[in-house]
Amino acid sequence: MEKFAVAIFYTPLHTLARGVIFAVPFWAALILTLTLERLVPAQAPRKILTVDLAHDLVWFLYEPFFNAFVSATWVALLVKVHALYFSYLTLSGLTETPGWVRFIVALLLVDLCYWVQHYLHHKIPLLWRFHAVHHSQRHLSFFTDFRYHPFEYVVRNTFLVVPFLFLKIDPPVIVAVALVKEWYSRFYHGNIRTNLGPLRYILVTPQSHRIHHSLDSRQRETNFGSLFSFWDALFQRQYSRFDEYPETGIEDQNFPREQEISLRSLFLTSWMQMRYSLRTATRSSAI
Repeated sequence: MEKFAVAIFYTPLHTLARGVIFAVPFWAALILTLTLERLVPAQAPRKILTVDLAHDLVWFLYEPFFNAFVSATWVALLVKVHALYFSYLTLSGLTETPGWVRFIVALLLVDLCYWVQHYLHHKIPLLWRFHAVHHSQRHLSFFTDFRYHPFEYVVRNTFLVVPFLFLKIDPPVIVAVALVKEWYSRFYHGNIRTNLGPLRYILVTPQSHRIHHSLDSRQRETNFGSLFSFWDALFQRQYSRFDEYPETGIEDQNFPREQEISLRSLFLTSWMQMRYSLRTATRSSAI
């Protein structure tokens, strides 16, 4: 169980990168998102290759490697600590239930864990410094969902892995649930004007997630859902209007911005952003 749990969060880097780029879900989500961005854009249609999108593509190249490296190290540590000191607390009741029950439980648990860690990234100043990298994008796109500071994977994987270790949920079930969430989140980061009608009361939508990325901090502190929107309604964090499409980004004027499309800018700006977040996080924790 422990070795399998580590394996689902880490594969060889070249295999992971190839799997992301050539996987059918990737192309299906990309084509759907790009088509809807042209047909019903939330903001006026932009040129195909903008400065923001060019830098998003760099993050798209970085993300699989950051994610794999951090996850491999941190998840392995969590699994080892659980096996050595806390395995006696593991509950195995779910392993005796039908497969569809395990899938539903895992689906709800994964999404709840995402909601909690996402909420904490906004409410704890130290964590927000890292999460601000993701929110810095001023023009949302399919590739915006690849912008994450590596430290964020540490927090996220802690919230995801620990409950599954103690509940002894089958790793293949976790993988299936995670894939659904990952590819759907690419879609709702798109520049799309839709709230999905009645489905908005169940699922996160491009409109509701745009509210969450709003430049207005009051809107940004709502709609924390990752897959399901009913967590926000349950915890009273759902934005009440379903027809608003605000400007996105963060207020920090010192945050390193994308300025141009050049090799130097493309491959240095992201590192400057990560370094800036680390420095501000260090300063805030020292106060």
